[in-house]
Amino acid sequence: MKDAFHLAWQGFRQKSKLTALMIVNLVIGITLLLTMGTIIDQSGRSAMSHKLDVLQHLSLNFMDAEFDRRHPLRTPPLTYRDAQALSDAYEAKEISLQSLSFNYTTSFVIDLDDSSARPLDATGSAVNHRFFEMMNTPFLFGNAWNSNMDDANVIVLDKKANDHLFAGTNSVGKFVMINNQQLEVVGVVDLSQHTHRFQNISFSNRNNDMAFVPMDYALANNLPRVGYMPCMTKDEALRPELRQTNVTGLKSAECGFLHAWAQVSPDNTQAQIDELTLWMRNYTQQQSTLGRFTHSEPYYIQSLKLLHDTIYRFMDWERVYLNFAYLLFAITLVNTVGILLAKNQHRAKLVSLYRALGANRLYIVKLQMIELLLGATIAIILGLIGAQIGLYVMYLLAMYQMDYVGVAEQVQRLYSMDMWFAFKAAMAIYFTILIAGLFPIIAASRIAPASQLRG
Repeated sequence: MKDAFHLAWQGFRQKSKLTALMIVNLVIGITLLLTMGTIIDQSGRSAMSHKLDVLQHLSLNFMDAEFDRRHPLRTPPLTYRDAQALSDAYEAKEISLQSLSFNYTTSFVIDLDDSSARPLDATGSAVNHRFFEMMNTPFLFGNAWNSNMDDANVIVLDKKANDHLFAGTNSVGKFVMINNQQLEVVGVVDLSQHTHRFQNISFSNRNNDMAFVPMDYALANNLPRVGYMPCMTKDEALRPELRQTNVTGLKSAECGFLHAWAQVSPDNTQAQIDELTLWMRNYTQQQSTLGRFTHSEPYYIQSLKLLHDTIYRFMDWERVYLNFAYLLFAITLVNTVGILLAKNQHRAKLVSLYRALGANRLYIVKLQMIELLLGATIAIILGLIGAQIGLYVMYLLAMYQMDYVGVAEQVQRLYSMDMWFAFKAAMAIYFTILIAGLFPIIAASRIAPASQLRG
């Protein structure tokens, strides 16, 4: 085997320009294929992959008949009265769910009373205590607040906010200021693994919530509603006021701002969804007697998987580039076959000499396969390095498009190569290159010694 490897290495070094051309040709194809394949692979992942079928986004279409949702990601949030009715039904066990959570997007300035850090303009969410367990929010320090604290002056910070305000130290038990009110930090979470902000179905990959406050506290202190808030009814003209100031009017207005998530049991998924569907049907029918819910589809129950697949289908340009990468890689394989045929033509006499000295066809094939494996190994290693550089360039372009306001760690996850994906891709490329190289290798082993050695 040592002699075979030595002869293969000598053959690899022969016609160095053709060898270098083959490797450069393969590196270009591998780099582009791994770069775009990684982007598609990472964008298709979710930190909630294990809950795609058990988390359901709930919506009741309260809007007037002439207004309807534009696409699945613009399903109207719940109005306050509808969310209250759903919550009451859950608490009364009229519907069997594992958990039920509400949230809305808000914004505020976080400050420290000693002014030791620059005030932070933060976008966050008002949530109930069930939100953190339902969304598998990873805590670095502390925990979520208890069930009896949904109106308490407490806050959970994201790692980015905690790094800014407290230099990354454990801030549990310390206090921050919001709207001149003091809130105690009860936990710090790291949302960078949530590459898409799905809780408000915006699926933004630019940034994530920087803080979470209790729902009842947010409403009692009129933290503004800054997310998607349709009022496609008689209350449309009041929307600016209902967003910022008039909480009392908001509670009775036909304006949707609360996102509702239901978690069903994985062992009894369909039965609980059917029970939830029945409650929503009965509720909308009862409310229709009051002139509400005039649409033919008055309610929507959408699994996180459906929403995730919907946003994944929006990645048209990435798929175009991935298809282009496959095409380019196929062209590089054809070029590789041509280069191998050219090398074999130049060393036909050497192969004939091996045959004349007693080497059989299988030995010639083995030498050629080892030589091809050497080239493929070098090309794949360089392709992996090139892909890492390409992903970093794509990350910089993404941050530039976001005017550098996105969370760098979160965006970078979309452009970071997973080692298991890289290994599988490398093995597939190895196999493909070997298959493509079989034709010139077999052709070389069939060279008749007499045809090259005579004269």
